[in-house]
Amino acid sequence: MKELPSKTPVSVLQELLSRRGTTPTYELVQIEGAIHEPTFRYRVTVADVVALGTGRSKKEAKHAAAKAVLDKLIGGQNEGMVNNTTANIPDVQIVSPYDDKIPGNPIGTLQEQCMSRRWPPPIYEMESEEGLPHERQFTIACIILNHKEIGCGKSKKLAKRQAAHKMLDKLEDSSMEHNNARMGYNEDEDEISQRVSNVASRFAGLKDNKFSTMTAMLNVKVSQFHKNIKCSTGPKLDELKNQPLNQPDFNYVKFLQEIAAEQEIEVSYIDIEEKSMTGKMQCLIQLSTLPVAVCYGAGHTSKEAQSAAAQNTLEYLKILTKL
Repeated sequence: MKELPSKTPVSVLQELLSRRGTTPTYELVQIEGAIHEPTFRYRVTVADVVALGTGRSKKEAKHAAAKAVLDKLIGGQNEGMVNNTTANIPDVQIVSPYDDKIPGNPIGTLQEQCMSRRWPPPIYEMESEEGLPHERQFTIACIILNHKEIGCGKSKKLAKRQAAHKMLDKLEDSSMEHNNARMGYNEDEDEISQRVSNVASRFAGLKDNKFSTMTAMLNVKVSQFHKNIKCSTGPKLDELKNQPLNQPDFNYVKFLQEIAAEQEIEVSYIDIEEKSMTGKMQCLIQLSTLPVAVCYGAGHTSKEAQSAAAQNTLEYLKILTKL
């Protein structure tokens, strides 16, 4: 038992229950979120005790679920509500499967707190990436409304966990009645009404506009374009179909130019002078496809914004080849 504090929640739960001739049951109950950043939810059952855990990976969600059920079992023991399965469970400290000393799953916990308070979900943005290839240091910002916390780590996951952990500490330090004001809900009713009125006046004319739809001939041309690009061949297009588009050091701008030249598609970059709400440079890419496609990207510099836009454009073309 002296070795238990160094174990992960899953291994602690497994070891404790195996000595009593039983094992926990894990079940994947939900996958939600964007394709590139899913959130997994696991349910773990121990006798009549059930707990849920969420995480950005299946492993992380299982650890969170195991931690939650251990909290219930240990809490039940302290209150005297025990049975033969859960009796004599020691009061051990459950540590994270990561080496950041942060217990549990701060990312999932923060997500759940935002949902319970009806806030928008946290936004995570890469601030910087420094160091040698084998000693990288990542800095990621966690943003909720107008509040921001920074996390650093040897991987993006560790930096993200630290940023979420700091944001949770910030929420715990502030009282519930002041949370809305601290997180950006400090506008009075007159200001809100004025903003709603301004938006309504800007778009008042839309209801009277008549938007033209595609003619039958144009609809056929669009369908034919999609069919042609799906059946198109070429070394670069074939490479796109198998190329993962989440590599930080990949030259997306050059790769897009090579595909455009091969498939005879014109690519136009449009740098936006106005910065985004988070202070980033913005860029649009227009493709001479049918219909014309426009993809967006943002970054700390114009070059990063163009790279992000090229990455999103490649993702769009990759989807077209599979339709």
